Amino acid sequence: MPQTAARRFALLTTALAGILLGSASIAGPAAASTAPPVQLSLKPVNQPGSYFELLLEPGQTEEYEVELGNHGPKPIAARTYAADAHSITNGGFGAEGRDGTPSTTTTWVSYPTEVLQLDPEQANIRTFSITVPADTAPGQYITSLVLENDAPLEGSGGVALDQVIRQAVAVSIRVPGPLNPGFAFGAAGHKVAAAHSVVIVELSNTGNANVKPTGGMTIKDASGKTVSEAPVAMGSVYAHDATRVETTLASILNPGDYTLDITLTDAATKVTGTGTALPFTVTAEEVQKARAAQPAPLPGVAQDTGPGLLPYLFGTALIGLLVVLLLVFRRKRMASTRSEEEGSARTRRGSGSRRRH
Repeated sequence: MPQTAARRFALLTTALAGILLGSASIAGPAAASTAPPVQLSLKPVNQPGSYFELLLEPGQTEEYEVELGNHGPKPIAARTYAADAHSITNGGFGAEGRDGTPSTTTTWVSYPTEVLQLDPEQANIRTFSITVPADTAPGQYITSLVLENDAPLEGSGGVALDQVIRQAVAVSIRVPGPLNPGFAFGAAGHKVAAAHSVVIVELSNTGNANVKPTGGMTIKDASGKTVSEAPVAMGSVYAHDATRVETTLASILNPGDYTLDITLTDAATKVTGTGTALPFTVTAEEVQKARAAQPAPLPGVAQDTGPGLLPYLFGTALIGLLVVLLLVFRRKRMASTRSEEEGSARTRRGSGSRRRH
């Protein structure tokens, strides 16, 4: 094969490889990662954990420090304030918003609301004090400090929601003295969410210590038949606070009257709470409403899902085959050229011998 043909063959192989690889990159572009617009941090200073865990006597005042940070690319106006803390549904830490009125433990904290201009990657240390009233009873108390963007971020799209991105740190205060943990159940209830029954039980922390109750509940219909059993594992339920247990079932209960038995135990203190035959009703109206609100099945598509990775695998194999063929062709051509050169040399030597004779 002439040299120009070999060059064309090599160029064809390279072009084919480029086309196949280019198609693969167009079909699956890497998603660009975007950093969140607000990246604030709020950290206790000189504390062993991620929140303040303090031991203070009645009448005692102490000072503490908290670090406010901005890890975003631009300066930001950030609002910081002290806020009441509470137990969220199924237990756990929650902090009230900027419009809440501080009460109970939050009034012990001297931390005025302030809007700060935070530069990127620059720590801002703020000092605050806590004073426990002299007549405070023994037990555990909870409040919080909050840092958030002062101006809400404007949303976009069909459903535009303004965003306030918050960082909150708990301030847990222990006043020395005996702890008497306890909790009790209140009323049971029912609601429907996303085509599922959600069974609700009110829970109050009646003691002066935080608890994390775990256990289970049993749901029975009007005939006494057990229709569902569910485990329950709660986060922290803070002393002097109340929350609710919410358990989502696999489907919607039929309309009718039901009872609920629940028994939970705090592993740390071994205190147990029990609710027996707590009644609740599932109405026909809420079931009909929930079923009517379920979206209709989406239309099917009578179409192949596409070739997937097969074209790319085939293209890769084809490229490999072409490279092998090119190498084989080059070896054969080199061998042919070598043979031709050796034949020419023999011919020249034969011609020279005849001329000497």
